[in-house]
Amino acid sequence: MRISKLYHAVICITLTSSLLLPIPMFSTKALAAAPAPTLHDENPHGAFGDWYTGAIPPNASPDKPVILFVQGLHATYKKFYRDGGLYEAAYNSGYRTAFVQLRDADGDGGNMYTNGEKLAKVIKKVADYYNVKQIAIVAHSKGGVDTQAALIHYGAAPYVHTVHQLATPNKGSELADLAYSSWFSWLAEILGKKDDAVYSLQTSYMANFRKQTDNHRDINKTRTYMAAGTGDDGIFTKYWFAHAVLPGEDDGAVTVDSAFGLPYGIKTFKKNISHTAITDAKHVWSEVESNIRKSSKELQPNFAQELDREYQLDEEENTPASIVSNTIVRGGKIKGKTQDTFLLESGVSQMMVDVMTANEKTKVKLISPSGKEYTPKRLGDSDFDSETDVDGDETQELFASAIHHGFKIDDPEKGKWKLVASGKNDAYFMFAQVESDQPMEVVSEKKIYEPGERGEIRVELPEATIKKQAIANVSMVETKNRQLLAAENYLKIKEKDDEIQGTFKAPREPGVYNICLEITGVNEFGEEFSRSVWYNFAVIDEDAEEEL
Repeated sequence: MRISKLYHAVICITLTSSLLLPIPMFSTKALAAAPAPTLHDENPHGAFGDWYTGAIPPNASPDKPVILFVQGLHATYKKFYRDGGLYEAAYNSGYRTAFVQLRDADGDGGNMYTNGEKLAKVIKKVADYYNVKQIAIVAHSKGGVDTQAALIHYGAAPYVHTVHQLATPNKGSELADLAYSSWFSWLAEILGKKDDAVYSLQTSYMANFRKQTDNHRDINKTRTYMAAGTGDDGIFTKYWFAHAVLPGEDDGAVTVDSAFGLPYGIKTFKKNISHTAITDAKHVWSEVESNIRKSSKELQPNFAQELDREYQLDEEENTPASIVSNTIVRGGKIKGKTQDTFLLESGVSQMMVDVMTANEKTKVKLISPSGKEYTPKRLGDSDFDSETDVDGDETQELFASAIHHGFKIDDPEKGKWKLVASGKNDAYFMFAQVESDQPMEVVSEKKIYEPGERGEIRVELPEATIKKQAIANVSMVETKNRQLLAAENYLKIKEKDDEIQGTFKAPREPGVYNICLEITGVNEFGEEFSRSVWYNFAVIDEDAEEEL
């Protein structure tokens, strides 16, 4: 697959200063256990490219479409093949089914092009196996993006009449942006987390994918339903913290805005469930089955007429909405006893902090300005963990291999807080969210630039001012290789009373970049406080075609 050369950058600025439904439950108590799927072994050296066919139910009907299940980031086909899973529900409802193993099944994840090319071949094999012209796909998370690549870029669209997405990051994930920030780079070096799947979920990478995909003529050949979650699995569980810190409504991994991010997709439902629980049959099967049935293949000619128009990405669509947040980010190496600091203003009602390390023996604590010490709760240790994390299936969480130390502090003291970490040959990544009336807003022109093009961002603090000479720790990272560059060659910052203006020059060399700053804000009472933002943008060379 040949595509335009793509560069990325994330600007990370640290300021040290409907459709919502009740959850109807599909009863799974009376369901018969579905027999094990049959393996079609296409890869003698691994799992990538293998596919499975589900058992033929006794009540199978040719009037019901064949369903291919496509799992998401770092998952296997067992995401659907488990007690209470969607395979069990589909089998009992009389559907013929199939499964696929993508690159993620062998370890590191694949981007949408790697997975999409293989998936396109499997789609055709499944249709041939069941002797049908078209099938339906139910795709979880990044599996929905991989499916789009298969349909649009690898020619599988004529074989699929319906795609039902479940929490697919159609606009990427802010967590992926964070995973390629300079703050996380220290920990990433130890964890070795640099796979193509996470890289491709950066929001600007996905903006470029949308640009390449959404104007294609084949989008008219398939109906796509979109669904989103807005919950987590309980306090201190895997998705609890990310659910608290992602902008807007989200399920702990994907925002609702991203899940509903296809201009030609059909919004179906959003429910107060987590990113993993959205694959529980009891929560979603009734809606999924209804949507698949009503858009069966005989309805497609009418649908194609309905969608027979182009979706041009105009300048407005290339302009991301502003992001309002109250976040603080830190990161660095741990050698013995290591300290970092951040500032809080008065009036903060709650602070939630996740400190990630690589070594479970590393000790972490927070010390308030008055000297009070807080010890963490290990995230993921709660009894509220999702029932879906079974059978060796891996969590969708982008930072899953890190040790998570969680803090939830009500009415935290104003002043200088200390993060203290004690360990050997380790690193930390701290991400905090504060509930405060001192929000910041990050405004940018667009997501995609040409090589050498000038761009700008604006960070507004409407309720505060910017402290003089408050900018520190300016860094720029080429994210593909996590290489530090000279940020002063690309970025210039100007300070005004209530905003920061940043102008930058898009790099000319191939790569993905993060620019990170630390700045201090001052509220109306003269109290200094810390905040963080990151801005992700891509640079595309239209004259050069090269695989990422």
